[in-house]
Amino acid sequence: MSMHRTVIMLAGLLAALLVGAPAVAADNGLTVLAAPPASNGRMRLQVEVTDPALQKELRSSGASPDRFRVAVDQAGAQVKAVDRMADSPRERSYTVLAFDQSKSFATYWPQAFDLAEAYADELGARSRNHTVAAMTFGKSKSTHCEETTAAGLRACLTRVEARGTDQPVTRLKFYIQEAVREAARKQPLSRGGSREVIVFTDAGEESPALKVKDLARDARERGVRIHVVVFSARSAGKGIAQRLDEMSQLAEGSGGRYIQVGDVDARQAVTGLVGALEHLYWLDVAFCGVKPGQTSDRLSVEALVGQTPTAWSEPMGFRQRAEGPATAACPGTVVMGPSQAQSGTSAQPGTSGSANPPGATPGTGSPTQPGTATGSPGTVTQPGGSLGTPGGTQQPGGGPGAPGMSGGQPGAPGAGAAPGGLPWWLIALLIALGLLLLIALIVLLARRRSEQAATPAEKPVPPVAAQPAAPPPAAEPPPAQPEPSPAAPAAWKDPFATLPETRLVVSKGPPGLEPFYRVHKSTFTIGARQGEMDLAVNLPQLSGHHVTVQLFKAGNVFVKDEHSTNGTFVDGRRLNPGERVQVRPGQIIRLSQHLELTLVQPGLQPAEPASQVPIAAAPPSVPATTPPSAEAPRPKARTLYSPARGDDE
Repeated sequence: MSMHRTVIMLAGLLAALLVGAPAVAADNGLTVLAAPPASNGRMRLQVEVTDPALQKELRSSGASPDRFRVAVDQAGAQVKAVDRMADSPRERSYTVLAFDQSKSFATYWPQAFDLAEAYADELGARSRNHTVAAMTFGKSKSTHCEETTAAGLRACLTRVEARGTDQPVTRLKFYIQEAVREAARKQPLSRGGSREVIVFTDAGEESPALKVKDLARDARERGVRIHVVVFSARSAGKGIAQRLDEMSQLAEGSGGRYIQVGDVDARQAVTGLVGALEHLYWLDVAFCGVKPGQTSDRLSVEALVGQTPTAWSEPMGFRQRAEGPATAACPGTVVMGPSQAQSGTSAQPGTSGSANPPGATPGTGSPTQPGTATGSPGTVTQPGGSLGTPGGTQQPGGGPGAPGMSGGQPGAPGAGAAPGGLPWWLIALLIALGLLLLIALIVLLARRRSEQAATPAEKPVPPVAAQPAAPPPAAEPPPAQPEPSPAAPAAWKDPFATLPETRLVVSKGPPGLEPFYRVHKSTFTIGARQGEMDLAVNLPQLSGHHVTVQLFKAGNVFVKDEHSTNGTFVDGRRLNPGERVQVRPGQIIRLSQHLELTLVQPGLQPAEPASQVPIAAAPPSVPATTPPSAEAPRPKARTLYSPARGDDE
């Protein structure tokens, strides 16, 4: 029994560490659109506020520098000024409507121009300084017009539509790069305003020469975001899922939108791009504490209530320069190091270990200074958690702690932190616990097998010796024998089952899927990205990382939408982007409109374990008629290894 307890304790500790491992959220209410190279210790960032609650709050109370914080991995930063782009009459916007002219796009050509005309109508309903260019990707990139009025744009779109499609294959990514650079030339980042490229395409055959990550990084440095409107059929050819995933990465990597026609309301999504321009803000940032010779760094932007982040952006790289005031030491009021919202546990602001969407009510916690923690180095909890919650009232100059430090003294990020968010000591601890658990299981299995081998050799001897005297007390052995049989499976507990048996049964999906998939780990990812997801489904309507299923030891199951394009539905209700809800057995999880999974947890249903009792109690009825023949095989049928149903998979 001591070995049983050891195995169970090790498994429980390992599962707890895995469940509590850090996770980085994707979009949490803010998106960085423009991050040009730093110059003389300054940078002008452009961000989009995507959280509706934060949008309303900033419009009503105004945006001031103390409402934002820029967290830099290897330096410090201060927000000096904040300006809403729509409030300045001098700010101008430049948009390129780019149409794929390849022959494979001929089927969708009229639909693309219907959406473009709806965009023009929405633009005409709003008073703004906006220039729109119409461009085609055919034998070459061609710009056909630049219009500043809705009427002029509609007339231009009619002429471009009449040209039709005439190119067998289009160099799509190369032409998108050219469109990005043209938008940056027409509306330089130094003049302010916004720059956008809206691409209408079917993501046809494309050369892998250009990497989407490089293209997205170049667009963000130039302040140009890319929106991709994709038309595709289910039988669009080999590799379509990978090409659609590339288009999704390109859009999201530049701060743009990925719109797949057929799975979302494309007209509403395209016209909504006009209204999104009202939620763009400029942040003037001053750096400090930059190391000599440093040329690159990473930053993220946080929106604050007091000192507590309510929304933040995903970390992104930028080009740093160690010059001028950037190399000066940071004042005591500046928190150095990466964003607290991106490190530590997976809890988002406003929670204590659970994930809520941006704008939720902040959770309660101890009012310590941001960056301090009550724990070992590198184990900082996120804002709103039960330990180390930002939002304290310590006065400036009180020595804000750095991420991962156990005290309140200024310092660098927690020692031994791994690039992916897990500290090295935690990784080593997980590996050590895993090895100990494996060794304990091997020893336990060896003992079980030796006991099984010894049981048939020892038990049959007493019945053989007592066989001549068996008829007189024939009535006594039967009631004594059934007692240990039902007790054996009830007393033994499977040491391997650290998580309850949980399955996702496929009720609707593409051909080739298994009948069900077992959720074999605490964090189970589903999407279209091959080689990275725990369950990868080659389905064009799925995002690269569509949804995450979280399983806890108690049997609770949570589903989180990872800002998927076509949505995640639980019993018909669509989850908000980034929303996390509990799912119970029998509920249906639908990914887009083409994949349905039903949650089944057979191990938690009381009907299945109860069915084992009649099986164990059945032998007593046999020796009532033939006692001598039933006595001998009964000990052979007994075994100490009797796994519960569902654990043999």
